[in-house]
Amino acid sequence: MLLADGLWFEFDAIPWVLYLTALKPCRGDYATFLDPLLLPGREGASRWQQAVAAIPPSVRHRIRALVVDNLPGMRTIARQNQWVLQLCHFHLLLKLQAPRRTVRYALRGGPVRGEIHRLMRDALQLPDGQSMSRTLKRLRQLSRGDCGTLRIQTTVREFLGNWPLYRSYFTHPNLGLPLTTNAVESMCRLIREMLRSSRAGSNPASLLLWTTAFIRLRPTIKCNGHSFNRNS
Repeated sequence: MLLADGLWFEFDAIPWVLYLTALKPCRGDYATFLDPLLLPGREGASRWQQAVAAIPPSVRHRIRALVVDNLPGMRTIARQNQWVLQLCHFHLLLKLQAPRRTVRYALRGGPVRGEIHRLMRDALQLPDGQSMSRTLKRLRQLSRGDCGTLRIQTTVREFLGNWPLYRSYFTHPNLGLPLTTNAVESMCRLIREMLRSSRAGSNPASLLLWTTAFIRLRPTIKCNGHSFNRNS
């Protein structure tokens, strides 16, 4: 399966994105990273198409699933390649938190917000059945009323429109799908730390050179499988 995420940079007021991709076997715990791709402009569907196209065909044809955040164009990419799509639980739950500067605080604002957080967690983990149906029904009710900030309302509605894609691990247990892109997130953190300590990456060419070398030196990271941050 293919795990993917983007890492944002800025040079001379122009956004650049480092597109990171990693391969994980269905029965393995480790993701192996491919060489990154650095492209100017904001992260988008056409650029992710380029990142996928850069994967050698002999490798790309063996991929059976895609594990990503709910980014624009990912459903199209999965459909075009006939891949199972598993959307990241961590990124979804993160949208229910209130960002303040560089610190993310837990949900606040009353019982409705707390209920939404609990229901979303349940909907990600409950097996199909009456409990799952009741959970979705309650989320639909809340999405039509006052369910907190516009950010939370948007997140709830986005989930309700895509909830089967967050539960592909239920419908395809043979693929061993992880619930998060935590392996790619870990590589993003390692790259940031490397760049801070070495003062490398002062321009796009340097950034790509350093990150490619760094990934080639340590190309594998362990996936956490079906676990994710319970405090999210």
